[in-house]
Amino acid sequence: MMLLLIVSFAVVSASENNVNVKDGGYTVLPGPAGNTESFGIQSVFATITQGATNWHTKSISSYITSLNVDLNWGNPSNSIRLKVYSPDGYTFGPYYDSFDGSNNGRINFYINNPNGIALGTWYYEVYGDRVTGTQTYSL
Repeated sequence: MMLLLIVSFAVVSASENNVNVKDGGYTVLPGPAGNTESFGIQSVFATITQGATNWHTKSISSYITSLNVDLNWGNPSNSIRLKVYSPDGYTFGPYYDSFDGSNNGRINFYINNPNGIALGTWYYEVYGDRVTGTQTYSL
């Protein structure tokens, strides 16, 4: 019973409503609104349609304390949702366009951890929440 209780606390969520969520040492902060450069851990260009889910992965193999997640589709009339899953069992999100303070077809934030970002495979779940036609995006 105690083991089950410990496991149930291992997976937590950093909610869109909490900008400075601290779980497992992690803090999630919106990226700068004027930032046009992405220093993220992905370089993916893809498309998505209404109701579709795309998965992307990235392996982190060296010590870093901050990573930028920047999903950009540039069309605020379409809504795309993003969740990020860390190798140490944390779920960040769901995040929508307005999370970073601007409705501009972009979700830009930093995941920080002074103890280091978890090494291993990070998963990105991109979901076509409300999409007309086919929407291109970069992550």
